[in-house]
Amino acid sequence: MRYLLVTLFLVSISTLIAQQEAQFSQYYNNAYFFNPAAGGLTKTMQFDVGYRRQWLGMEGTPQSFYATGHSEISFNSRKEVLDEFNVDRESIFKNPKNRVGKNKHVIGGRLLSDHIGPFMKNSVMASYAYHIRFTGKTMLSLGVSAGWSNLGLNSSKVVLLEQDDAQYNEFLSRNSNQNIFDINAGIAFYSENFHFGISSTQLLKNDLVIDNIVTQSNFGRHWFGYGMYELDLIGDFAIEPHFMAQLIGKVPFSFNLGTRVIYEDKYWINVAYRFGDAINFGVGLNFANNFRFGYAYDVAAGPVQRTSNFVHELQLGFVIGNNRNVKKELKDDEKL
Repeated sequence: MRYLLVTLFLVSISTLIAQQEAQFSQYYNNAYFFNPAAGGLTKTMQFDVGYRRQWLGMEGTPQSFYATGHSEISFNSRKEVLDEFNVDRESIFKNPKNRVGKNKHVIGGRLLSDHIGPFMKNSVMASYAYHIRFTGKTMLSLGVSAGWSNLGLNSSKVVLLEQDDAQYNEFLSRNSNQNIFDINAGIAFYSENFHFGISSTQLLKNDLVIDNIVTQSNFGRHWFGYGMYELDLIGDFAIEPHFMAQLIGKVPFSFNLGTRVIYEDKYWINVAYRFGDAINFGVGLNFANNFRFGYAYDVAAGPVQRTSNFVHELQLGFVIGNNRNVKKELKDDEKL
């Protein structure tokens, strides 16, 4: 009987991480994280890593780490597919702009590691997207990703009242991990100044199975709708209003609304509000020729504010493009 209670308790806690995908406040910097159609918008090769720690100051709080990468590819080995990027090698460079024009193929990948207390969820996804010229100045992208996820228990982080608990050891001796195959999909519509998208993750809604117990929970399907639009202001300033809507089964609807102020396409500050939950503040800049750094923190502004502290989030990006094509420039000059 006690073994059954231990198992049911662990199952109930693991349900939390199965149903809830990691969320990041800086979605405006990396929509590819949750939408496989959002890779390759800028015609540069981009890599990003991010880390989020929730409810700092409490034990066993949620932590998330991810790494993503994506780039346009060509089936013609002689064709250059990436734009020139930071050809003047400026230490603090301008953000690459979305590029519209010809149809393109984009591939990418995502690694994610999610931790809540002793439970962890790790996943590896690979993606493909096809970008179609919709009008003269807009593009439509269709993307899909597929991969593997593992839900498991880190026994080193379990604290027991009895160090040699027979029932707990029996649980560990059985198969307490679950491996699943899953699919994500999405669409993106964009121009040089705006980007909107809809996507869904964990499409297969795999059942949560622990110790051969098929629970009434599953890896819940997540729906995302988002958008951002950059508008030029006076001088070198621009603003980018953005929003994110998230729907997860029976979990309450989540909606973020914010604005990013951008200076010289190099620096930015962000303020956003997640309705009924938190206020988000963020800053960022480009540096060292190819790197992009962002920091954000959430201040609880809902029912959880009495039991949690700040939520901290770090993001580091790396952008690669082609070097300056001097031969092409000389040929173009000769034509003049």
